[in-house]
Amino acid sequence: MSSGSNDADTAPWADFLPELCVLVLDHLDVIGIIRFPAVCSDWATASKNTHCPRLLSGTPTLLTSSLDPEGYDIEYDVEPGAFGLHDVTTGKSCYGEAEGLKKRTWIGGKNDWLVTTDLRCSVELLNPITGVRVPLPSFATIPGVEVVEVRDRGPGVSFEKSPHHFQKVTPRFRMPAHRLQKVMLCRTPAHPSGYLAVALFSSGDSTGLVAFTAADDKRWTLLKNPEGLHYLGKYTDVTVHKGKVLAVATSGNICSWDMDVGTTTEPTILPPLDIDIDYWVKRVFYLATSSGGDLQLVCMFGDNEDIKDTRWWRIVFDFQWSFWPRSVLLHELDAVTDTWRRVGDLGGGRALFVGANYPFYVDVPRDGSTDPLLQADCVYVTDLINCDAGIFDLKLGDDFKFNLDARFCYPALSDPLQMPMWFRPTAALPKSTSARSIEEQQTLLL
Repeated sequence: MSSGSNDADTAPWADFLPELCVLVLDHLDVIGIIRFPAVCSDWATASKNTHCPRLLSGTPTLLTSSLDPEGYDIEYDVEPGAFGLHDVTTGKSCYGEAEGLKKRTWIGGKNDWLVTTDLRCSVELLNPITGVRVPLPSFATIPGVEVVEVRDRGPGVSFEKSPHHFQKVTPRFRMPAHRLQKVMLCRTPAHPSGYLAVALFSSGDSTGLVAFTAADDKRWTLLKNPEGLHYLGKYTDVTVHKGKVLAVATSGNICSWDMDVGTTTEPTILPPLDIDIDYWVKRVFYLATSSGGDLQLVCMFGDNEDIKDTRWWRIVFDFQWSFWPRSVLLHELDAVTDTWRRVGDLGGGRALFVGANYPFYVDVPRDGSTDPLLQADCVYVTDLINCDAGIFDLKLGDDFKFNLDARFCYPALSDPLQMPMWFRPTAALPKSTSARSIEEQQTLLL
């Protein structure tokens, strides 16, 4: 079909017999299956009547490493760009390959966009459904930063003593001072203002680093860390909320930067969360936003056991996963009183998904299912030390203890090379709904 074909030319495609549509679906990979229902209503109907996995627009899925059919101790799915997608609503799994994922791994994402990186620490945005790729600036655009390729532990950046001095090094023999922990994609390229991304770097002996970049920027902007506040601990999550860059540390304290002056001005520390938790309890925090625009803090607690995490050889490694998760609490910051309040449910019909992805809510259908995979008033957290993802029920409050029945584990290696992360395909949208309008609705509070 020529590129100049009009609607009249393409209309006969909608007249495919259902059995032909099913035959086509049987020969498509997971990306093609996701695209198929968006062509026309007849194709969408045909996709419902096939055994092929079908992912509806907005379906929460878990993105993981692909299968390890040979059972080796080393995964080979990064080379061909292989991955697995697991539908939380139905429990169905499908596997595929994406050209933009070849020799790369995901490090963050929002909706159907991924942030990917490689061993050279180059970062780009990828929509695996459409194949569109958008390169982000090099981290070497930050003054004083040297990007170091490390073959055995993953990419990172190193700061020289003099910001204008760069020393030539042999990558394989030098460990970077800061490792790339995640890149939070707060706006995708579909947004009217273009993308907005915040990078979080971890360090073995300091709070870490936070930098951001946006569409039309030629560089990353490094934000100034607070001085003399060693009690903060390490940053565990970052986001953009109402025009401010926010980073939460293991202490529960949240740093807030103005993007215009954050390079030279120390952040404001938001009011601390008043919660009675023993000092020895290990904790990790995530940032989210309520439907009303209030800042939310997801608090995950666990046993402070000396657990050896063997995932040190990942392309991207997160130092925080060295404890067994036990419970999750959710708090909201009242914008009027500037105080935190405990949230015991999510309104009775929603679920919250957090991790390396931009957090999102999903409406839970009331279908009367006795054992649904998608449950209301629950927080879904990815990349736990003992599973790919876990479910934490807020209604159970302080009495809830995480158990092995409330988790997702998929057939890959026990220590996958790529971190599990939530992914929400939205490419298969009705023609009357534009991707831009959906993006605008989801980012009004940034």
